[in-house]
Amino acid sequence: MLNRFVAQNFLSAPANASPWLLLVCLLAGLAGCEQVQSDFVFNEKTQELLPEAEVKVKNTLVSSFGSPAQPTIPAFFPVDRGQITLEIADFDPEKPTELLIEPVETDVDLVGKKLQFLFDPEDQFDVTMEAIEEELPDPIAELDGITIAAYDAESGKLTLSKALPDLELIEPGLELAANPNYKLHQGQFLYEQHCQHCHGVSGSGDGPTARYMEPKPRDYRKGIFKFTSTGSRDHVSTADLKHIIVEGIPGTYMPSFKLLSDESLDLIVNYVKFLAMRGETEGMLNVEVGLDFNKKVLADELEGVTDPKEIEEITTEFKEDMNEFLEVDYPEIAFFGQLDLADAWIEADNEDAIVYASVPQTDPYGPSAADPSLTSIENGRILYLGKDAQCASCHGDGGKGDGFQTRQLQKRREGGDFTVPGLHDDWYNPLKPRDLTSDIYRGGRRPIDVFRRIYVGIKGTPMPAFGGKSLTDQQIWDVVNYVMYLPHEDTMPIPKLPKAEASESPAVSSIE
Repeated sequence: MLNRFVAQNFLSAPANASPWLLLVCLLAGLAGCEQVQSDFVFNEKTQELLPEAEVKVKNTLVSSFGSPAQPTIPAFFPVDRGQITLEIADFDPEKPTELLIEPVETDVDLVGKKLQFLFDPEDQFDVTMEAIEEELPDPIAELDGITIAAYDAESGKLTLSKALPDLELIEPGLELAANPNYKLHQGQFLYEQHCQHCHGVSGSGDGPTARYMEPKPRDYRKGIFKFTSTGSRDHVSTADLKHIIVEGIPGTYMPSFKLLSDESLDLIVNYVKFLAMRGETEGMLNVEVGLDFNKKVLADELEGVTDPKEIEEITTEFKEDMNEFLEVDYPEIAFFGQLDLADAWIEADNEDAIVYASVPQTDPYGPSAADPSLTSIENGRILYLGKDAQCASCHGDGGKGDGFQTRQLQKRREGGDFTVPGLHDDWYNPLKPRDLTSDIYRGGRRPIDVFRRIYVGIKGTPMPAFGGKSLTDQQIWDVVNYVMYLPHEDTMPIPKLPKAEASESPAVSSIE
């Protein structure tokens, strides 16, 4: 077992890995021999809810996302979870254990496969809520666990493992999913092999080797990924995630996985998205429920109350309000909250979510498109040091990552100051601004990659978005050119325009 883990982690390391990275890979192998928790963990905010609310949130997460051994996800989330798609051709309610399906194009073995009915999500929710209101069995719940007992390819007849409930939504044209979530199973296996020792079972960035690493492995549960091609308010795209896994993140312990097959890479990307969606769902529920019904809220209600009878009255009324909320409001909040999250992930894969420069990159040594009296690099330096961009406040006048913000106590979102001077990310980890003279670009070294870092900021960090705000696209290209010039500043003076060229039109070069 030890040799297998060590080999996997050394093979995962990039060819130019530092000795320290290789040591961490070795520690990952050693940690792989320890007993590793194999269930999803719930975050601390869930555990701060009142017991009844905590159980409700946990049940929602288990129902929607399963476990590492049996991962599942609602079909409306944009994850390639894997399934054999079938379509009902005919259904006779008098024969509730039979379905006729349209011809299946490929020769597949359907017998024994789990069957899922792909109803419109809102129609399915309405059926469940109506059953609850009328205190009747939920016909949607009765569909759980149905498998295909037999299949006749010639007639298209499916024989089911149990009878279907009386449900109007079951009709010709309805799509079915046989063997749903099988790609999530495959993705979980690959994630466990290649990612879990750093990112943890739940994607919380707390794998057994995480304590040896700085910066810390990404915690997926907020749904925030730093380096994206999408807008500042958009989720990460599927292509962005794959790019990170293929290329790695230079200057960190995140290696390149170029040696994996394209199929394996896609499976890992899907599973990472799955973990992020599960984590975001939990976070959304914590906000919606915890705003009124966590332990601290009740403690605040009881603060200063000493009479036992009054304490009991306040507690009883508080729990009655909570139980009414959980019964009446919570189901709709949980369902539509997940639909909204799914929509946000869908939007991130739309072409219009991707950030492109509105103008080509200016030639670094030619006239600036923003100020033709200067070279692009010259103007970039002025912007870098100036008040509109204020790059130097974090990155320092010389780009060494030693700006004055690194020596000041910063504010926490919930109030008060951090105890350690300097910047912090959304996970409260200390964050050193990039040393721009190192020639290492974590989010990609193409000019368009650096443009996007400035235009949309770096999500989850204090690096703000400048695009469409304090800087024009032409100015951003000047800053890009200056930033990419900084590693060579000691050996190459800042280029200046001859006086005759200062008024000429700016030259451009390829964005890529």
